[in-house]
Amino acid sequence: MSDANWGPQDASLPKAPVELPLFISRSMSAFYVDLLGPIHWMSKCQHVTAGISAEAEIYATNECVKFLLELSQILEFLGVRDLFMPPNTIVFNDNAACVNWSKRTTTKGLRHIQMRENIVREQVENNFVSIKHIGGKVNIADLFTKEMRDTTHFVQLRNLIMRPRSIP
Repeated sequence: MSDANWGPQDASLPKAPVELPLFISRSMSAFYVDLLGPIHWMSKCQHVTAGISAEAEIYATNECVKFLLELSQILEFLGVRDLFMPPNTIVFNDNAACVNWSKRTTTKGLRHIQMRENIVREQVENNFVSIKHIGGKVNIADLFTKEMRDTTHFVQLRNLIMRPRSIP
């Protein structure tokens, strides 16, 4: 699952007018990878300033796909890739524009996305990943991009991570 916030969270915004340092309001990227339980998650400030929320989500999805490629190569080297990774891994994202972009459907506002983000589209075309939509209320990666003011939502996401798993 991948997620991003677009710009700073409400609590990080100054209450009174102050000088805002450059790069303070970049979006956060996050992803969560599960294999019979959590195996990896990442949250970091994006290295470029996203102009729209869909762009921030594309950057986050790109980070997730790059990690999955790396994980696939490690498992392949160990000779166990087929045991632990399906031929096509599903990456869930809660932004419909990002999901559509990954399938080559784009809007005028998204056509400027940098070439390095095309790794997502390439891996969709290679059938390595599929990008699917998921509701924001059940996107576990949301834990790593948002300030949790709603304790109930935080507990629901935490419980999704901690649920018992079975081998498919």
